[in-house]
Amino acid sequence: MMRKGTLTTLVLVLAGIASPVSAATFADVAGTGYADAYSYLAQEGIVEQGRPYDTLNRAEALKVILELQDETSRRAAWYRSNMPIIALFPDVRQKDWFASYIETAYEKRIVTGYPDGKFHPGRPVSVEEAVTLLMRTYGETGSTGDTEQSLRIQNAAGQWYTPAINAAIKRNLIAQNERLLLGAAITRGQFFSIVHRMHAVKATRAVAFNDGAVQPVASVQAPLIAAPQPQVAVSAGTAVIHAPQPVAVATAGNTQGSQYGSEKYFAVTIPKAGITDLNITHPVDPFTKEGVLAPLQSGVGHLFSYPGGGGKIMVYGHSSGYPWDVSQYTKIFRKINALQAGDRIYVTYSGTLYVYEVTFEETIDAADTSRFQDNGSGEELILYTCWPPDSIQQRYLIHAIPVGTVALR
Repeated sequence: MMRKGTLTTLVLVLAGIASPVSAATFADVAGTGYADAYSYLAQEGIVEQGRPYDTLNRAEALKVILELQDETSRRAAWYRSNMPIIALFPDVRQKDWFASYIETAYEKRIVTGYPDGKFHPGRPVSVEEAVTLLMRTYGETGSTGDTEQSLRIQNAAGQWYTPAINAAIKRNLIAQNERLLLGAAITRGQFFSIVHRMHAVKATRAVAFNDGAVQPVASVQAPLIAAPQPQVAVSAGTAVIHAPQPVAVATAGNTQGSQYGSEKYFAVTIPKAGITDLNITHPVDPFTKEGVLAPLQSGVGHLFSYPGGGGKIMVYGHSSGYPWDVSQYTKIFRKINALQAGDRIYVTYSGTLYVYEVTFEETIDAADTSRFQDNGSGEELILYTCWPPDSIQQRYLIHAIPVGTVALR
């Protein structure tokens, strides 16, 4: 994949670049349960794109939350002109578009980073991280006990996120019929819905939100979060939060694949193509050519759904480079055409090894994006690169379906 012959079409069409528009023009949001939230946030100038079932990263989440409050929005604007010389985290550059938001959030004690000392701005936001970020921003500390909200989280009570979840439930921020999974990445629609409800509650000085209108907390049904037993849902009225489930080997014979598990958060191993423990990175800025290309400096990139999420998972990489470009990853996907139906691809994501089996390969026009539309056919991993080698005229795709999972920790 040539560096100057980039994924321009991919960025413009697949990653969803668009001019600021109202939610009414978000074709992929109309008819979903998130239309009101998108309209509300679009009017505030916060949301400019749809993609309600895509995940969002930590940097994106911070921007949405901080821009909705006058105080934090002004502080972030001040930091953009007064950035400290030294960044708070080694994986954040002071010229990054999100750096001012991180400075603001750190100052307000909304974020502190991970135990490894990094911020991981491109990492998908989990349900509990998203709720905690929001509640901290609004000063909602919540309670670790379960008496006030009749809340029970067996084997999870007292966890770092319990107070935030308690506070969110008390405010009735989880929409009717919503389903959330603790430990899983939150979708844009789910996150925007919760943010919308919280902002509306604060703007009207109400105590709770329900069905598009605020109402006294006494009228909100107290939720119950059940024990994290297999397939046991957590019911909050008709909203549902799932407790994290242990991951088991899904199909016989997959235990042999555990040798391909990684210590990394997101990585891929493709034995047939000679690829081992290769970094997969979701772009911090997936809306520009430069942002989409940035992950290719350290491995391969990622767009759309995540392993276990049930949608289309795109992993893209270079197949070509210029003669003077001898960096490690310029031709990393040059040999993926060696894969045949039945070959295995191993993806580690958040402590779980996902095993995929190749179903078919194809070469398509560079402008063809139809393969990434969610057609309800279930989860599919797609490896994507420019083709043929040393050309950008077409795209080569390897399609694979999930056949098993192995818990790594």
